[in-house]
Amino acid sequence: MVYSEKVNKAIKIATKLHDGQFRRGSTIPYIAHPFAVALMTQNYIDSEDVFIGGVLHDILEDVPDRIYAPNDLVNDFGYDMLNIVETVSEPDIRTPTQEAWRARKYTYLDNIQKSNDIRPLIISACDKMHNMGEIAYCYNELGESIWTYFAAKREREIWFYSSVYDILKGKILPPEMLEEYQHRLDKLKSLQ
Repeated sequence: MVYSEKVNKAIKIATKLHDGQFRRGSTIPYIAHPFAVALMTQNYIDSEDVFIGGVLHDILEDVPDRIYAPNDLVNDFGYDMLNIVETVSEPDIRTPTQEAWRARKYTYLDNIQKSNDIRPLIISACDKMHNMGEIAYCYNELGESIWTYFAAKREREIWFYSSVYDILKGKILPPEMLEEYQHRLDKLKSLQ
């Protein structure tokens, strides 16, 4: 992938929109996650759109509409990018109940199941792989208390990452990506 004005614009927008947000249970600026996801995608596909989608993948999910709405994404990057980002976005939940968490996850799973576009599927896999890697890293420091930072407990988190994997392995994705996902999932399952 070649560094372009479009890539630069995505980096600037994501950095501004995620300013003041931090990774769950840490002082690490949230923007580290979208940047890591975007970089990881390039291990599997050389695509400007996938890189930009990785950088922007959480803006519709984690930034209030009044600050940056789907229309803003269309104006900045077009309808194609909106489709990519919407595919990998969970719907907003106002009340953080277990039922709302479950509905949110099922909507996400349905979105990736319906997608035949490899671009959001690669972003989804890299997003989840990075999250699993970070959970494993933090588990080494925090132990079982890591689960207090999540809306769902260990078993439900594992269910979700496993469900994403079950969908992705039925899609046409690079085998090395699926192997890496399985490796990280196995490590997550072994945390005890």
